[in-house]
Amino acid sequence: MKPFNPVTSFGPLLSSIDKPARYLGGEVGSIRKPDASYRMMLCFPDMYEIGMSNNAMRILYAAINDLEGIVCERVFTPALDFETLLRSNETPLYGLESGTPVADSDVLGFTVGYELAATNILSVLDLSGIPLYSADRLTSHPIVIAGGPAMTNPAPYKAIIDAVWIGEAEDAFFDLLKDLAVMKTQGADRNASLERIAAEPAFWMPGKKTIRHVFSEFSTREYGHRFPTPVVKPVQDHGVVEIMRGCPNGCRFCHAGYFYRPQRLRQPALIHSEVETQVRIAGHRAITLSSLSSGDYPGIFSLLKQLNERWGPEGVSFQLPSLKIESFPLELLEQLSGTRKGGLTFAIETPNDQWQIVLNKQVSLDKIRAIFEEAAKSGYRLAKFYFMIGLPVVVKDVSEEKAIIEFLQEMASLTPMKLNVTLASFVPKPHTPFQWCAQIEPDIAIQKIYAIKDAFKNNTRVKITYHSPFLSWLEGMIARGDERVGDILVDAFKKGARFDAWDDKFRKDIWNNLVENNESLINSLLGSRQVSDVLPWDEISIGISRKYFEKEYYHSQKPILTSTCKENCTVPCGACTDSVRITSRSEIEAEANLGSNDAVGTTRNENPKSYTARFRLFFNYSKTGAASFYAHHGVWEMLATAITRAGVPILHSEGFNPAPRLEISEPLPLGFSSDDEYGTMLISGLPKYISTIADIMNSFLPEGIHILSVAQIKGFIGQKFPSLSSVHWGSSYQITAPYLDFDAGNNIIKLQELIASKTELDSASISLEEDGRSIQVLLPFTGRRELGLSSLFETSTGIVIRNSKVQVHRVAQYAKGKDGRPVSYRHFYCID
Repeated sequence: MKPFNPVTSFGPLLSSIDKPARYLGGEVGSIRKPDASYRMMLCFPDMYEIGMSNNAMRILYAAINDLEGIVCERVFTPALDFETLLRSNETPLYGLESGTPVADSDVLGFTVGYELAATNILSVLDLSGIPLYSADRLTSHPIVIAGGPAMTNPAPYKAIIDAVWIGEAEDAFFDLLKDLAVMKTQGADRNASLERIAAEPAFWMPGKKTIRHVFSEFSTREYGHRFPTPVVKPVQDHGVVEIMRGCPNGCRFCHAGYFYRPQRLRQPALIHSEVETQVRIAGHRAITLSSLSSGDYPGIFSLLKQLNERWGPEGVSFQLPSLKIESFPLELLEQLSGTRKGGLTFAIETPNDQWQIVLNKQVSLDKIRAIFEEAAKSGYRLAKFYFMIGLPVVVKDVSEEKAIIEFLQEMASLTPMKLNVTLASFVPKPHTPFQWCAQIEPDIAIQKIYAIKDAFKNNTRVKITYHSPFLSWLEGMIARGDERVGDILVDAFKKGARFDAWDDKFRKDIWNNLVENNESLINSLLGSRQVSDVLPWDEISIGISRKYFEKEYYHSQKPILTSTCKENCTVPCGACTDSVRITSRSEIEAEANLGSNDAVGTTRNENPKSYTARFRLFFNYSKTGAASFYAHHGVWEMLATAITRAGVPILHSEGFNPAPRLEISEPLPLGFSSDDEYGTMLISGLPKYISTIADIMNSFLPEGIHILSVAQIKGFIGQKFPSLSSVHWGSSYQITAPYLDFDAGNNIIKLQELIASKTELDSASISLEEDGRSIQVLLPFTGRRELGLSSLFETSTGIVIRNSKVQVHRVAQYAKGKDGRPVSYRHFYCID
């Protein structure tokens, strides 16, 4: 099939779709390789704005596209409205880079981070025209593979996915793709490619023993940034620099802690380099130093101090997403309370000291008290707590819910901060010491949760939220299930289940019925098991011996603490090998504390706050094609990112969440294009290259948004600077009805009269264009949204029907002159 273009094929119909930019592609940084002979579609099975936040997507996309002759395109699960549009027009799902149908690729790969993405995987297969069951696929169909932490028990996908990669994909998976590409050029068919995949130790197929792959060069690998800049704001809109993989703390409930063993530390010089890449190339102003337990990174205080000194003056802030209380250096609060001050997060899991030992962790009340005291001094106003219900602990004198209530009451007495508490049901995951434990039933979990909520219903400083126990029950079913669960997933999908992790999209009616019909099976899967039992995931080895898991399970019952992972390990688990071992902490700490000048970047800009002179720049740009379907706030984000990436010294607002001093002109409804958009920015220092800023910014903007000119604004010295919106007079629009089937002239006259009646304009002032199908109208701003054409065209008048009959284009915008009449913005601001 030919590549698909949603803008030309669907046209104004896209205006009826929520966030249509999700489906248009064309982002700056998209990689197109039209001559590539081997094509992989990489799918994160969720919404665009979720998948574009995923670090695995970023790593895989960049690395695969670096391979000669191989191209990687992105695919996400469409929302229900766009799914309906695709089905009604018999349009198969396509890759965002080229519009190539997914079914025309060689490999479709899913990266799966959570179990409840299962029905989204099926949705992508079905929308692509690929049979749901692997046995039904023909030689013409792509090979369907999957990987990620949620796939370490692939048994539910036995009849659905052709093969599952276990472990980290770096290096070995890319070598495999190169082999498959060469085989294709030599005439190998789908079956031959599957045979090659079966020979790879890290690829699972039914009946095959599989060993997790571990990337041995993580500590020294420089990832850089080669990923498209999102056109819809991601849910986690920040840069990510991975500082550590794996975790030294052997928490017995934590699947990720075991899946990513052994602990590997990133060299500080590489961290500094990648932060610079995230700011200069990706345009991020908030950077997450990512790991499972960032406080355990040796020299973390020195590292963060250096980063703040280097980037704080440019408005860049840093976050540590996961901090263990016992390894939390109090001095970190000073470094974390800089540009943006979020809440402190404590993953307590359970408040009872003995129960914590069951989990192989310890949380000191004295340490929390000390953290609270320092946090108050640093201006923090919020603390977040996470607890789990249904942990495999022995409850005697006090229940789980009562222990949590008493703990939170004590915390509330220690601090004036607000406490946000999240409760979740514990899911015993495969490949952990608790894999033999039973999962708490939803009705019991909800009783415990509501007991906690009720205890604080009159306390405005304590907010209790919770993750649905029923969703946790389904998560457990998929995580711990066998091949029979695959049929339940297909049944749920066919009945309409999608986006099961989304509260507003979850179809509980469908799942209630399926759970009732499969009650005995699900109860057996989620009940307790004997250590001697055969488990659905026994074919998978994640590098940790079964004996180690058994020993840890027995230690949890006594309970006994197990020491953390370290170089001279006394309790080996099997994860360390000759090629992959725990990184030396002493070497990393010494380098982090050294903080050499070479490590903090070589393209340092001058501190914007050191300037006393401020200048305003004025720019105009067009917004056409796919960009006409970009939301107004999304365009602002794209321009702000392009300004940062272009190195323009833009100033930021003060306060809790500093933002670039950037304003753009009045918003347009989705689907309305424009040749005449405006913006202003406040900068410190006037760059010598002002004449080339437009060209530099354009290199960082997506197709359809084009900077036309940049100039300095003169005047307004000693006066309050008038914003674009405060002086807006109105705009001139061209309205075209190219798809009407009846007489064009009469129709345009009727359209002319309709607009006049709705806008209180003289119909004679609405000029008919020479083509006979367009009119041009000058509309003043009336205090409400200037145009009203959106609502006008939504009416069924018999003359026009929005979304299929009318196109609107902004020709020009005007400011108010001294006499109140319209003048050009350039004239109003005295642009030279």
